[in-house]
Amino acid sequence: MHPVLTCKGLTVTYPGGMTPVREICFCVKPGECFALVGASGAGKSTIAKALVGLHRRGTTVTGALRIGGRDMIGANRSLWQSVRGRQVGFVAQNPWAACDPLRPVRDHVAEAWRCHGLPVSWQTIAARLETLGVASAGARMGQHPHTWSGGMLQRASIAAAGALVPPLLIADEPTSALDTDRARSVLAALRSLDSAVVLISHDIELVLRSADRVGILHDGRLVEHGTPRLLRSAPKHAETRRLLAALAPLPPRSNPARTKPLLRMAKVCARYDKGRVTALVAADLEIGAGQIVGVQGPSGCGKSTLLRLAMGIERPAGGTIRRSQALRRPGAILPVFQDPVGSLVPHWPIWRSICEPLTAPGRPRQSFDRHREHAYAALARVGLGAVDPQARPSELSVGQCQRVALARATIASPAMIVADEPTSALDSPSTWLVSKLLRDAAERGTAVLVVSHDSTFLHRLADRVITLEAGRTLAAAKGD
Repeated sequence: MHPVLTCKGLTVTYPGGMTPVREICFCVKPGECFALVGASGAGKSTIAKALVGLHRRGTTVTGALRIGGRDMIGANRSLWQSVRGRQVGFVAQNPWAACDPLRPVRDHVAEAWRCHGLPVSWQTIAARLETLGVASAGARMGQHPHTWSGGMLQRASIAAAGALVPPLLIADEPTSALDTDRARSVLAALRSLDSAVVLISHDIELVLRSADRVGILHDGRLVEHGTPRLLRSAPKHAETRRLLAALAPLPPRSNPARTKPLLRMAKVCARYDKGRVTALVAADLEIGAGQIVGVQGPSGCGKSTLLRLAMGIERPAGGTIRRSQALRRPGAILPVFQDPVGSLVPHWPIWRSICEPLTAPGRPRQSFDRHREHAYAALARVGLGAVDPQARPSELSVGQCQRVALARATIASPAMIVADEPTSALDSPSTWLVSKLLRDAAERGTAVLVVSHDSTFLHRLADRVITLEAGRTLAAAKGD
């Protein structure tokens, strides 16, 4: 049985001379799921883009890369366009960036057929989306991307990648925005297409559960590979052991003292599209200083809407929201948005984005040099001490941008942090670090309201977890 993908000595060099990926060797057999896992910045997305010819202009790819028996090293744009979709499908890491914001979601999926001159019906697209768990797909696919949750939009990207049932799928973090149940169903849907899958992920727990073979990336090199059972029982490389060690739970937290609520939401409802779409029906939420409250629920249930209402970014269509005086000063509520790259100013160096909360009205004025010192310390706290503070967001991985956003949220000791999927793009060690940082903020008296599709993460972190279902909050459960 011939491999559908073969990489030998694959090396990627960027125009400036930086080589983020060196001497990568692996092959993938028909129907096999081969996973590449590693820390943020290890080279995962660089490899994914090289496998589908989407690297930036001036990038050099050397070594051997064969897809379906065809040599793709040095392939021109026309050849790559003929191969994409038919021979290899691609699920990008950032579903918002993958979609045209000015066109409906259905056009994003339809492009998989149109770019090859093939006809497509809306019914076919709706059926593909329904299979991947998008409820009422026929009605919703005419909406624009910004009205969909990250998880729903990711499923639309998966529908587009698998539209022509290519022999090979490259999936770059396809489940990073999905809850646990949806993640399993999406991976099952990917496997059901009978395509070989290269699964790029930061989540070692996920790939050990889902892949046939797993490769460990570290500093742009493939340092170890084997079956999930072998890696669990006898990891050889230090990076493999580090990733596995980060699956251990946080130490137990002392129960926070009962305090007067900083924020109280009662019977809150929210509607969009001139009232035709209801995101929240009757949501209740209460949080006090030093408390950590988690919010979980399936994609599209209203979690992100609840957070925007809590922050005051949007107004409810009904119900009441009461905020204490401590939350009314500028900079009292700081967010960590679901799209970390989009939340950072693209032309600013990251140190300036991190320090933005320090410039809020009412805070003491400080020099640029002092701000940079604060930013360097904040970067070190989130494990990015080696990253250039002058770098722009486009020069970092999505996971690194996520940690920059967290550094920004914690730098000014706000009264409340509101975090929307703060670990969705992070590897296991970084997730553990983020959990500790949020818990440390709570120990200093900051209220932490966090949404996540990862119920294990929430129950380890939060004092209590509320569940949203069909726009309503269910009874809260205590965290671990």
